[in-house]
Amino acid sequence: MPQSAQNSGSPWSGWPQVLTTDQMRAAESAAIASGKVSGAELMERAGAGAARIIRRRHGEGRRALILCGPGNNGGDGF
Repeated sequence: MPQSAQNSGSPWSGWPQVLTTDQMRAAESAAIASGKVSGAELMERAGAGAARIIRRRHGEGRRALILCGPGNNGGDGF
């Protein structure tokens, strides 16, 4: 977590760290290079997390349309 968010007076204290695009790419690359996780597993986790949030917000059993554009960000929709 960034140092500024760790200060007790910060309104963001306790929130997860938000990464830049470059930081996230580096974190994903390091995770894959470690051999502990594959790119496919990271995409599955992203999709499962997105689905969990959608269910929590909109209820179980409802239909949702997920649109993914070109690029390297389709894992959440996958």
